[in-house]
Amino acid sequence: MGKHALVVTMTDKLMNVVFMGNFHYPQGMAGTKRIQHFIDYLTQESIDVKLLILRQGGVSLKKAEFEGTHKGVYFKTIGNDVKVNILIPLTLTIYLVKGLATLVAWKQNSKKNIVFCYAGLSIESFMFIVFAKLLGYYIVFDIVEDGSYFREKTHFLASVKHTVSGELDKYTVKLANGIVAVSGYLRDKYIKKSCGNIPVMLIPISAAINNQDERKLKYSNPVKIVYAGTFAEKDGVELLISAFENISKRKNNCVLLLAGNGYRLPIIKERIAENPKINYIGYLDDNEFYPFLKEADVMCITRSGSDFANAGFPFKLGEYLATGNPVIVSNVSDVNYYLENFRDAFIVEPDNIDQIQKALEYCLDNPDESIAIGENGRKKCDIYFNPQTNGQHLIQLFEMLK
Repeated sequence: MGKHALVVTMTDKLMNVVFMGNFHYPQGMAGTKRIQHFIDYLTQESIDVKLLILRQGGVSLKKAEFEGTHKGVYFKTIGNDVKVNILIPLTLTIYLVKGLATLVAWKQNSKKNIVFCYAGLSIESFMFIVFAKLLGYYIVFDIVEDGSYFREKTHFLASVKHTVSGELDKYTVKLANGIVAVSGYLRDKYIKKSCGNIPVMLIPISAAINNQDERKLKYSNPVKIVYAGTFAEKDGVELLISAFENISKRKNNCVLLLAGNGYRLPIIKERIAENPKINYIGYLDDNEFYPFLKEADVMCITRSGSDFANAGFPFKLGEYLATGNPVIVSNVSDVNYYLENFRDAFIVEPDNIDQIQKALEYCLDNPDESIAIGENGRKKCDIYFNPQTNGQHLIQLFEMLK
């Protein structure tokens, strides 16, 4: 199917879409950016869109950030004050009432009403999904991971949430009118679970390519090797650090720059504290994040080979490829379906420090060849992770709902 093969009619546009989920907004990481690409395309096609954000990931927010308008789309946060304390009966009741009232108020009887629930059923969204279904909304789940494989040692409440989400997943196909999956594994899983009774569509990550005519001619001095994303066990950042530590003993012309956040960040910061060649930049908002990626020379996604990592897909891969910089990426999930090793990217086996080290050494020793591979990767990004194409496929799925 070509990039612009889908023709959206005026009838198709009579939709009212409510995006729902526990993600940061308008600034955020992988989930936020995936949702924003979908929103940008839907609003471009004159489809009504609003966001009902559940707790905003529990982060502390100023009151003004709980709701507002971003890029012409209204968003509203509920439940940010829900904490495990003596007030939880009150705050939880307010959270439920606000959510239910919002779904009633936002329903438009003259249009096809759809709730698009990011990351599937959760303890935060379950009651709202059931209520929305009773109200007459069509329910679409965006499945980005398989919680049954989650084994990471995180804090207690996060572990409880993952456990509950795994139990709630049995209701996913019963409540869904359609499912979006970010990987081939997840698509196949839910096709099988639904017995073909609802549409299930693979829509991979999205990444916008800006300044397509801009080309990298040479590396910086020193060469900037970059990881920017989350710091969880599946992300394998310590593998990258080990490989870099090995090569930096012999090569003085490189630095490793880390950016982002996550529960393993304190461990990472303690490990790199005495190494002047490894720097943690911090968490960057969008105005800083994309220039930071563009100014990198070699980008790395060295995910672990866990079942959890293989079930989903490395969200940052698209943003890395879009820069045109050479990318070192672990062979997890569908990576080798989209990319060819030593042609579009440097694909290494998961958990293999030696292969990561050799890929880094090749990039350092062969800058011209590596830059050319980065350009090929950007072309593949435009083919497979194009936001316009993915937006068209999302509308196609919405049209199939019944």
